[in-house]
Parts: sequence; C-alpha cells; structure tokens
Amino acid sequence: MKGVVYIMTTVVDGLIKIGQTGSQNYQERMRNLESNGYYNVSGLKRFFAIELEDYTYKENLLKEIFTKHRVGDSELFALDYDLVKQLLLSFEGKVIYPKDIDKEKEFDEISKSREQSAKFSFYRKGIQNGEEIVFIADKDITAKVVGERDVEYGGQVFKLSPLTLKIYQQKGNSNKSGAYHGAAYWQYKGKKLKDLIDIQ
Repeated sequence: MKGVVYIMTTVVDGLIKIGQTGSQNYQERMRNLESNGYYNVSGLKRFFAIELEDYTYKENLLKEIFTKHRVGDSELFALDYDLVKQLLLSFEGKVIYPKDIDKEKEFDEISKSREQSAKFSFYRKGIQNGEEIVFIADKDITAKVVGERDVEYGGQVFKLSPLTLKIYQQKGNSNKSGAYHGAAYWQYKGKKLKDLIDIQ
C-alpha cells in the first residue's frame, strides 16, 4: 500500500519533523501542520516528501534508526535534514516534494556536500574562535567562528552549509536541491574559505 513519508523543518534550527500520511491526505496534512504547528513547535515548512510502498514500515524504520535523536515520544528529531533526505532518496519511490527533482543527482549532491562539510575545518585554515567570516553575496552579512566547523549567526550556532541555505531562503532565491558547499559562499580576509590552504 502506498503512502507518503515526509520531512518538515521547524522554527527551531536543527529540529525536524518526520511523519507519514496516506497519499490522498498529504496536501491536507501539510496545510494543517503549517497552519497549526506540532507539539508546541510552530513554523513547520515542508522540506521533502516521497511516495513509497510500505510507507508505515519505512517511516518506523527511520524512527528506529534515529531513535537517539528523538524528542520524547514525538515525531520531532534533532537531526540534519539532509541525512534523512538522503536516506529517503535511497528508497524506491516517487518524490512528490519538491517536484521535478532527479533522485540520483540529488543523492549525489547531498553526499558531496556532506563529505565537504565533514572535511572542512576553520582551525586547519588558521581561523580561530571569535574571528569573523563574510558572506560573499552580501558583504553586510557576517558570522562569527565558534568551533572547528561551527559559526554563530543571529544568536544561533550553525554549520556553514545549513546557514548558507537559510540565508538564500530568506532572500527568496535558494537553489532547487537545497544543498550548498558552504565554504564556497563565505570569505575570510577577502579570500574564499574553500580556497584557503590548510596549515596543518
């Protein structure tokens, strides 16, 4: 039996909702969650949805895999949405949100982006906590380095790729895949982060 497994982002950075619903009910379920929130969390937005056979079983499988990241007994998880999206892309099924994406290409782009994020280190580039980096597309946007791969922006801590996506979404022009290699979009002392040589 077919149904939809979906991911929604929330106003809380790093907190997502994973859920499932029958194919016929999907649009109504999304409207309801986007209007009313879930579990005292508001600002839910659809991020990814795929129609699958055995959808209840597959959604339960996800919840089992990510059980350590689950918030109580809710459907909220403190997780990187790209990781869940990548797992869902590996299932046989039809992506229904966002429309018209190439599953294999999307999967590869997320893999590449996650790999690059994992390799990147501010410290190896000689950048220390407290130093400032600048968003290339808008020099008025800056973030402060607060960890090996973390920056602070707007009072919240982000990895570079999710922050880049957030800024582009705020500007209303994020790319279709939602995958960004963050180090290509920020600079330090006039040089792109990705072009800085590792010092160690």
